[in-house]
Amino acid sequence: MSLDERFVTMRSIGLGSIDEEEELRVLLEKKVAPICYVWCDPSPSVHISQGIMMVLNVNKMVKAGCRVKILMADWFAHIHNRFGGDLNDIRTIGCYMIEVWKAAGLELNGVEFVWLSDEINRRPHEYWTLVMDVARNNTLGRMIRCWDKTFEYALTVYGMPADPYDRPDVVATMIFEPCMQCAAVLLPKADIWLLSMDHDEDLEEVRELTREYCKDMKGGNRPIILSHNKLPNLIQDDEFGNIGDPAWAIFMEDGEQSLSVKVRKAFCPGKVAQGNPCLEYIRHIVFPWFGHCEVPGKEEKSGGSRTFHKVEELISDFESGALHSAEVKRALEEALKKIMKTLGAHFAGNSKAKHLAKAMCEYMI
Repeated sequence: MSLDERFVTMRSIGLGSIDEEEELRVLLEKKVAPICYVWCDPSPSVHISQGIMMVLNVNKMVKAGCRVKILMADWFAHIHNRFGGDLNDIRTIGCYMIEVWKAAGLELNGVEFVWLSDEINRRPHEYWTLVMDVARNNTLGRMIRCWDKTFEYALTVYGMPADPYDRPDVVATMIFEPCMQCAAVLLPKADIWLLSMDHDEDLEEVRELTREYCKDMKGGNRPIILSHNKLPNLIQDDEFGNIGDPAWAIFMEDGEQSLSVKVRKAFCPGKVAQGNPCLEYIRHIVFPWFGHCEVPGKEEKSGGSRTFHKVEELISDFESGALHSAEVKRALEEALKKIMKTLGAHFAGNSKAKHLAKAMCEYMI
């Protein structure tokens, strides 16, 4: 690939700021194989953005000549006491996610999997020195604001009580955690970072904290941080939606019946493209996966299907009323079923993957 082609490919993933566009171009011109890290929080229930969009973006990185390392943030799951805080269990969950990515077509030849706990244990002095330096260069108020935003998100999503300081599960490490996460991003000395592909809002703050810290650094490594697109909630709700409601998104573990119900109940206002979750799924999942979108004919008629090769054409027809909400939903449902069928074949034909998938049941919340 030419420099321009590599730049366009990487730029399509998304950048955090306009300033980073020139930095990205300079980096690609200087390095044939820049090192890219991808942050992943282990979860037994894999959101489709973390399962499909992540694979699509990582494959773009590999295509552009990058050396990609997917970092499993097991250390933070451990300190949060998720899944009992057992690192072995957390690693099992991470291994399951790796099987999901394999099933989704991850370009394995250009990808390495690393575990944050291993990285910290190999370089504890370097890591904790970096943590303290980040802390020393930020005020307590800044840390509290980081945590407050995370708590506000949790309050909206999970309905937690209003006073966080009275909760027994709110421990002091939570105030210090932004510094630890920032240090975890800087520790590998990566050229490029793609942060979490799920909906964890706390990493938005870590992204900003890292950028602010790097601005004051003299020399050293300043990673370019890519910002991916997020999929909106399928159901009509407030800003964050209710994660406790399984209808809010498509997960890689969804069966055919569950998938059908979710899509049919999804919010899809006629002639409205802005913020339409069904169209966003088609834009970011269906078109990148298939290269087109096939819209089946009306159920009461045979045949009459239409194939769109550009998402702009599909959106134009939808906004004009030539394409109806029910048709968009059928197109999305059929496309997702085909994708899930591909994934299902991997787990059905691989004993290790099948065993890991079965083991996830005990970790489901």
